[in-house]
Amino acid sequence: MGTRTPKVGDIATVVDFYDGAFDLECYDKGGCTIWLETFDSKDAEFEIVDNLPSIKLSQNEFIELFEFMEKANELFHQPMKYSDPDMVREFAQANYPLIKKFYYETLWDKLPEAEKEQRLNE
Repeated sequence: MGTRTPKVGDIATVVDFYDGAFDLECYDKGGCTIWLETFDSKDAEFEIVDNLPSIKLSQNEFIELFEFMEKANELFHQPMKYSDPDMVREFAQANYPLIKKFYYETLWDKLPEAEKEQRLNE
């Protein structure tokens, strides 16, 4: 699957793993799959590469974000809840100030400049 076979030096993402095997996907900057293959752990030498900078949240930011996600999960976990316009409206009214804070302050401020530029140019 994709446009070519794997080459030495390709960087891929682990999509799934099972008893000693991995599904790996290599994709281009646009997100299109170059290749998707299953590798046995004995098929090649693998190196874990983490070239993304760490983004740190304070403990308070993390807890606040977790608590929001807990509420969102509770609403969106079951179709009978998120299909109810009153429940969705209530959730939005109660949580939009927090969503706005996370988006415009907590997360946007910590987003790497290149990512900000990409999103602004979309």
